[in-house]
Amino acid sequence: MYHFTHNCFDTNPHVISAIDLLQFVHGDNERFAQLFQLREERPKMVSRIGKAIYYEIPQSEWLGKDVYFSLNTFKSYKRVSEDCVRLNALYTDLDFYKAKPKIDLIEARYQIDEMIANEVILSPNIIIHSGRGLQLIWLMEYMKYDNYLKLWGHMQNEIYKRFQHLHSDSKAKSVTQIFRLAGSISSKTGGIIRAEYLRDARYSIGEMKEFLLPELLSKPKVINEEAVAPKTKKKEGDKKAVSHLLTEYSLNQARLKDFEKLLEIQPVVNRKTLLFNYAICGKAVGMDDKVIERNLQRINARFYKPLPDTRIRGAINSVNQVAYKMTNATLIADLNITLEQQRQLATIISKQVKKEREQKRKEAKRREKGVRPKEEYQTDRKKLANDRLNAMSRLILEQPHLKNNDLAELLSVHPRTISRMKSQLKNET
Repeated sequence: MYHFTHNCFDTNPHVISAIDLLQFVHGDNERFAQLFQLREERPKMVSRIGKAIYYEIPQSEWLGKDVYFSLNTFKSYKRVSEDCVRLNALYTDLDFYKAKPKIDLIEARYQIDEMIANEVILSPNIIIHSGRGLQLIWLMEYMKYDNYLKLWGHMQNEIYKRFQHLHSDSKAKSVTQIFRLAGSISSKTGGIIRAEYLRDARYSIGEMKEFLLPELLSKPKVINEEAVAPKTKKKEGDKKAVSHLLTEYSLNQARLKDFEKLLEIQPVVNRKTLLFNYAICGKAVGMDDKVIERNLQRINARFYKPLPDTRIRGAINSVNQVAYKMTNATLIADLNITLEQQRQLATIISKQVKKEREQKRKEAKRREKGVRPKEEYQTDRKKLANDRLNAMSRLILEQPHLKNNDLAELLSVHPRTISRMKSQLKNET
């Protein structure tokens, strides 16, 4: 009755069946996982993972409306936290359709692809189309419940936070969480649940921990209710200090080059301010007074109207007496640097220009990783819809006796979609 394998009308070539989904999540586990159907007329069906589900129970008994499976493994038929023995995955349930303004499936998938490309999240192993929303699963090395529950909980919370813009469900973080089974039917939408397999390898605990929970500074020991920082031996050339110095040095080097560039692109330069700030940066990169003076004289000679030498000596004296630190915002204001001029500089830029560059960098990174532009993605979706419409048109011409349910099965869509497609075809003709 149901199609689980890929066909020419699918957007993803890795669609998997219900049995594959269970085997991917639970593997060869011999403990218990719950598989049940929400029914009013008879109790929920529960079953043991392994041959009992995969081979002994006919699919007709557990493929139907509102069939669910548990993601983790338990020591008995009871699906309660205390009985959990193995944590198989991390996961989240996205109700993106609740967003305002409303987000559709195409936009949600595009945003997920962007998050993966920008390394906001690792690629999920499985995506379940749960009807109106999406359920993402990251398969993990099998984790013993008692040993890894706390770490697993922290990682679950972090995934929930990173997907809040797509309305990640705060209730879908528990050990006892259940997801819809591939091939079953959602009574809310009438559609068949589809699962896509995106990645083969399970994630290691260390790999996921490093990505989701970067190491935090160790907490100080508490002695007699007073916090005492852990003792550490001071080493010459402390790495943090060296890193800080390199950052300050490179920043001021870049600013010196920007000052030179500004002389080329700015018609009227604030002469006194430029000389003063050049002296500040020269001092910060280790220039002595004589070198700073020669550079200031060289720059002063390029002005449309050079300043007297007393201004140069005054700038050097001021820098020697007080340690100045200028922000980019102050430099931009004092030197009257326009947006267009900032776009030609390396480091003296506003937040707006910085954001523009970051967006370009991310866009280039997405292209390198194969993430298609949104416009191209939507174009392909429209082409797919047109192909499906043409296929339905041919089927109706060749086999006019086919009913909506027959067409829906052949095209792997819901009968209501067939009705909409017929209306569209009628309007076009």
